[in-house]
Amino acid sequence: MADMVEAVDCYVDDSDFTPRIQAFIDSVGPEDEAIIFTDIYGGSVFQKVVLMEPEKRGIVHVTGMNLGLVIEALLGAEPVTADSIKQSVELARATMQVVEPPSKAADNEGSDGDFFD
Repeated sequence: MADMVEAVDCYVDDSDFTPRIQAFIDSVGPEDEAIIFTDIYGGSVFQKVVLMEPEKRGIVHVTGMNLGLVIEALLGAEPVTADSIKQSVELARATMQVVEPPSKAADNEGSDGDFFD
């Protein structure tokens, strides 16, 4: 699986990361399935990727991503298409939630009070 993933560290030092991204885009063939994940919609890495127009090579660009989405993209049985990735994004969105500690009343009722015991 390591040969399926190309990670590019951006802004960890003063080096220019854009040639690595462009090289990846240029390496994608017409029959290849490829996704570029960027962290923040409208952020600087997002903007640089958009200017490179990866969609012209059939590459799906996803931003605002999370680990569950990346795992789904890597291990999913579906071919990588804009539609299949949109479904994965919706699933990732639906599974995100804020974890709040249970109230003391719920603990006393025994509902999930022994979950960590």
